[in-house]
Amino acid sequence: MTTTSLLKETALTLLTLRSVCASIGISKTGTKPVLVQRIRHAARNYQPLPPEARILSIDMGIRNFAFSLLTPVAPDPSQEQFKTTPLTTPVRLHVWKCLDLTLPALSHNTITSTKTCTLKDLDPADFSPAAMSRHAVDLVQSHLLPLRPTHVLIERQRFRSGGQAAVFEWTLRVNSLEAMLHALFASLYGKTLDGADGTEGGRFEGRVESVLPGGVVNYLYTDLAGKVDGQRIKKVKTDTVGRLLRDEGMVMPEPGQAEKMARLYVGQWERAGRKQGRAEKGVRGSGKGLAREVRNKLDDLADAVLQGMVWLQWQRNLEALIKERPELLEHVEGSELAE
Repeated sequence: MTTTSLLKETALTLLTLRSVCASIGISKTGTKPVLVQRIRHAARNYQPLPPEARILSIDMGIRNFAFSLLTPVAPDPSQEQFKTTPLTTPVRLHVWKCLDLTLPALSHNTITSTKTCTLKDLDPADFSPAAMSRHAVDLVQSHLLPLRPTHVLIERQRFRSGGQAAVFEWTLRVNSLEAMLHALFASLYGKTLDGADGTEGGRFEGRVESVLPGGVVNYLYTDLAGKVDGQRIKKVKTDTVGRLLRDEGMVMPEPGQAEKMARLYVGQWERAGRKQGRAEKGVRGSGKGLAREVRNKLDDLADAVLQGMVWLQWQRNLEALIKERPELLEHVEGSELAE
């Protein structure tokens, strides 16, 4: 079937094509021919996930650099069909952390630290290109690559002004860090790395992708996207992860750090929902300080998990779409125009 016959099918209206684009994580703006070409491009560039896929999902930030390591659970063969319903792919959660890059000794700086500093405590020199590059190298080599990811998802930053006349300096710093991470992963591609235990960890051949946060929101919350403010969206995403952990069994934490973080997350999420008794059960002494730290990072931690889960769902949806419409893989002259 050619692009022309695809376009003439009554089922594939512009609205339908936009829905398909949203469900596989590509832009849904443009005319009908552009969307068809864009879908074709995504199909022809699709790479099936290997059985050993390890998804490192990064939510960008300086004081709230959150990341999670996920592995997909094999889907139920009876449900392998094209779906537009969100998050039908369960995951195992191996690592779930949030770092404050403004604190010294990054190698030991995790959310388990109760140290804090304010913006006025920070020296502008700490964010010079030289200083930021050292942070980025330490971050990648000490925290990220030892996780042996096969796919690295980095939240795409925008030059947001927040309605002001200029872009905030803090935003520029995060954008700089984002670019440094991409450069580091690119430069280390194919290199032999150390494992988490200091042994040789093999070569890094991970696929690195940028993920627009708006695409994640549009996929998960079609009815809310563009209609509510950012704070409301943060609350909704935090609630989503809380339910996925506590009620739905879609996120299965592995024993150790991830399981501990999941308990803290659910406890603080419940506390935020005024379920005080259940939230504070088992929290004693210094654990209360740690719980407060988690509470302040709920939205960042949630983003790190949801981004990875949505990306995995996009891959599943694209795989199912290709099976349903193999003609998408046919070469059509001019189809590269929308790449």
